[in-house]
Amino acid sequence: MRKAILISLFSLLALPLAAAGQSYSEGSDYRVAERERTLSDEPKEVVEFFWYGCGGCYAFLPAAESWKDSLPDDVAFLRVPAVLNPRWREHGKAFYVAEALDMVEDIHGPMFEAMHEQRRAINDQDSMREFFVEQGADPDEFDAAYGSFEVDAKLRRAENLARRFQIRSTPSVVVNGKYVTNLGDAGGVDGLVDLGNYLLNRDD
Repeated sequence: MRKAILISLFSLLALPLAAAGQSYSEGSDYRVAERERTLSDEPKEVVEFFWYGCGGCYAFLPAAESWKDSLPDDVAFLRVPAVLNPRWREHGKAFYVAEALDMVEDIHGPMFEAMHEQRRAINDQDSMREFFVEQGADPDEFDAAYGSFEVDAKLRRAENLARRFQIRSTPSVVVNGKYVTNLGDAGGVDGLVDLGNYLLNRDD
């Protein structure tokens, strides 16, 4: 019995040491983008590619918010909707309409909650307008933003970025315009944050 207790205690003590000594491998935990590009003027940046219909993105949302708030001032945290097909394009439009209306904080989390907790189908202009109005948007301003050149241009840019970084799943993270990883490769929500921080602090 005493031996079993000692082994258990040793295992518990070893966990923080294992975490502190975590090592990552290119090609397994992350990859280097073939075509590098940063999106901000800050020295370092994190770009999260997401889709509102993605359960993993919803699970990652609280950690992403905490991560964003914990980053130094010289690190930009940006979100880009992963526009990988026509259905995802419509949800990408929701994000950029929210940007145009200065309502990202009002829309981003509640959109995930509406789709994953309430099982609401928000997948076209009418259902999206209804949701935005519930969050305080003016319906005419919503329609103007929805059909605007600005929103369409941002969607095309998002499509190009997803191709450039070869995004295949969500949530995916691009660090410093160079390192690309995702929830599966990083081993889960906490793993994605830990790996992201590791990549942010690489010297090369």
